[in-house]
Amino acid sequence: MFSAGTKPRDAQDTPACCLLPCPGAPSGVSSPWSRLALPIRASPTRATNKLVPVDCREMGVEVGGETGNTEPGVLRVALQEYLSGGVLEPGVRPEVASSWRRSLTSDVSPDRLEVPYFAESHDDDRLVRTARPVLEQMAEDLTSVSMSVLLSDPNGRILDRSVADGKLRRQLDSVMLAPGFRYSEDDVGTNALGIALLKSTPVIITGEEHFVDALTAMVCAAAPIIDPATEIVLGAVDLTGPTGASDTLMLALARQAARSIGERMLDWATVADRALVEYFVRARRRARGPILAVNEREMIINAAAARIIGQSDRGYLWQWASEALATGDSDSGLRDIDIRSLRLAARCEPVYSGGELVGALVRLSQRGHSSAGRTAHERRSDRASFGWSSLRESELGIARLVAEGLTNREVASRLFISAHTVDFHLRQIYRKLGISSRVELTRRIVDQQHSVGPNLGY
Repeated sequence: MFSAGTKPRDAQDTPACCLLPCPGAPSGVSSPWSRLALPIRASPTRATNKLVPVDCREMGVEVGGETGNTEPGVLRVALQEYLSGGVLEPGVRPEVASSWRRSLTSDVSPDRLEVPYFAESHDDDRLVRTARPVLEQMAEDLTSVSMSVLLSDPNGRILDRSVADGKLRRQLDSVMLAPGFRYSEDDVGTNALGIALLKSTPVIITGEEHFVDALTAMVCAAAPIIDPATEIVLGAVDLTGPTGASDTLMLALARQAARSIGERMLDWATVADRALVEYFVRARRRARGPILAVNEREMIINAAAARIIGQSDRGYLWQWASEALATGDSDSGLRDIDIRSLRLAARCEPVYSGGELVGALVRLSQRGHSSAGRTAHERRSDRASFGWSSLRESELGIARLVAEGLTNREVASRLFISAHTVDFHLRQIYRKLGISSRVELTRRIVDQQHSVGPNLGY
């Protein structure tokens, strides 16, 4: 249970009634949820993913009621009037009314449930592994009640599910609330999971507050899992049960579980970031030229890299490095990268800790330029004694950071060097440029950027 790439616990004893193949699932995709208990029809694809549609009337769900209930409740009447061009009644909660409007804009139909299915992906293995202990404990605590525990990715795709009650399991199967299916608000209309991810806040949706009729027999509470370090939404925890469940308790449990998972992710991130820093420090000792280490949270650069990139480039560089690692380009040598209108050659290598990818090390160089085979004496002899051309790459990087207003201590922290080293380089910069203050250095850098561009003639 709650392990990446394995069959969920409640799929081990799928009831015999769940024997109809799911034509909406992609061909060739093996999933324990590709057999569902309802007659369903094939549907055209949305984007590149198959849709699994269910006609709510085939389920015995009329507008506004639980299965078999033909009398619509107050909220379903309000929804019908709204869909007919009326206004929303004051009795509809504001967050529900807003979600109904968005659902209508997304062309979701109340009498038809269409749930996209996505083939298994390992992109969220870390989230699943980190969440496993928390969700297993919660599932164990809830075995005596009719309640399911679900984990989703940031897009609403169900990553895992645990439910002990057989009747509830079949009910969830019937509406495709199962691993691989995506329950975003844009796909299935108003639901707690979709709203929690969209608004980054805990929410509960009960019975007739759901936009699609097929979901009105359930109550669901969801809370987003937020990375405490980056405040990025990593996914969500969702509790779903039949209407009448203790909604107050459900919301509290979902919120507590999401917070615990976020804290566990932070613990992992601390270890991962430490490993990235250690790898960078070792690589920097042998590096000549710009070098950086990056992941989804941090970017560490040496002084040579500091003159051509800044912290605002971290997201772009991590995306570039991730793509290079995923496509195997990191094994094929140099690759072009465009940074601030400058085209460079880059070599990317993965950084691992305990078998887990924790980031990437990127070495930058000017396209077509190489100092390989040249001695340090030869490189020094090519450099002028004074002026901009006399500054080393590391000195140019420190000069740029000082011109941005950073103190020596702040520069040292940014580059993972000592403040004494920064002070030494700054004195050399002053001597070579014939200046004596930070103000003069800033003015010279501004003038130089106006004449040769923002990268100081790299």
